[in-house]
Amino acid sequence: MQSAIIIASVSCLLTCYFAAIQVALRAYSKRKLGDLLKSANTETRLESFSNRIPKMLMVTGILRTAFSMIILLASFYFGQYEFPTDAQFQYVSAFIIGGILLIIFNVAIPSSWGTYKPEWLLSWSIPILSFLTFIFTPVIAILSIFDPIVRRISGVDLEKDYDPEIAEEVLSTIEQHDESDTVDEEQKEMLEAILDISDTDAGEVMTPRTDVHGISVSSTLEQARDAIITFGHSRIPVYQDNLDNILGILYAKDLIKYVDQSPSDFNLKNIIRDPLLIPESKTVRDLLAEFKAQKIHLAIVIDEYGGTAGIVTVEDIVEEIIGDIQDEYELEEEPQQIIILDSNTANIDARTHIDDINDQFDIELPEDEDYDTIGGYVFSSLGHIPNVGEQFDFENLRFTVTAAERTKVLSIRLERLTPDTKPLDQ
Repeated sequence: MQSAIIIASVSCLLTCYFAAIQVALRAYSKRKLGDLLKSANTETRLESFSNRIPKMLMVTGILRTAFSMIILLASFYFGQYEFPTDAQFQYVSAFIIGGILLIIFNVAIPSSWGTYKPEWLLSWSIPILSFLTFIFTPVIAILSIFDPIVRRISGVDLEKDYDPEIAEEVLSTIEQHDESDTVDEEQKEMLEAILDISDTDAGEVMTPRTDVHGISVSSTLEQARDAIITFGHSRIPVYQDNLDNILGILYAKDLIKYVDQSPSDFNLKNIIRDPLLIPESKTVRDLLAEFKAQKIHLAIVIDEYGGTAGIVTVEDIVEEIIGDIQDEYELEEEPQQIIILDSNTANIDARTHIDDINDQFDIELPEDEDYDTIGGYVFSSLGHIPNVGEQFDFENLRFTVTAAERTKVLSIRLERLTPDTKPLDQ
């Protein structure tokens, strides 16, 4: 009986240790761990350690499970010892004792330990984990066979090697530096935008169809030249019949060779470039990679019905990170999307994204997959295409339509109804 108690006690401690290691491997900060190690080859050790984390998780999972089973067996042995003639009490006592021990040493203690002291725990456990990973190499090799199978079933791209923990690590570092005023607000916002862009869809950054300028494939040389000048864009979609049937993209530089030629020799269809067609759900991260691979700057966004939802350019993506920039071919500046009138009132362009408004004014307007902009939010809230002057309230905010056309809202006035709250101009 005494040996069973000793085995159970040791198993409880080892279960707690390996469970805490598993939590720590998912919660640690690479920067903080590096500060604790403080050795000449810290960077190399951290890189090697990070690369072996999946194997370490597998090893600690195996050992955690093994020692948990020993705890259950020891609990069952205790039940047999205490109730040698009553099988029912043997099972009940084993279940109760084993369950309590596992909850304490397999869940409660390791969860707190691994969450609040992950770097300290890992700093002295690295040699132990490295040794165990080496010992369990054959077992890891066998179990790794299931990894690609599970990834295929889960729909995970086998070629993709993106680690979201890296983004979390950088965001954590930004927040820590922000507290010490070593990173100004503009730098912080830009860094966060770069990290967030990985999960942003093309539909969120595109120029919507209603704002897309295009020309017909039957346009003459003069019409094509006038369109470039009028619209102020270096690349323009070329369509047949309507924007839902885009045949290609006209580059302004491709018109140069026709300057001294007869207009009768011009055929727009012969000089347009093949368009890149993408779904709204394509991530900006993947789109940038495709832009780079194909050496292009513009893509046509297609909706679920096969129509044109809008266009997205490299400039749209850059503006998502650093804010609006002026194209060298643009003739005049776009109207400002948000104009602060006073501490409680602002005029907002209907195309302004909801998340931008929430960020700027520190409010929480509801976001929905059915709309991205404040204009879409007004549509959704009123349930119809509003007329100028229509208004509605949301919490302590009032929205008034200040400009609209027959089919869309152009601008909205936002008023804070309770002046004692945070002003809009701060």
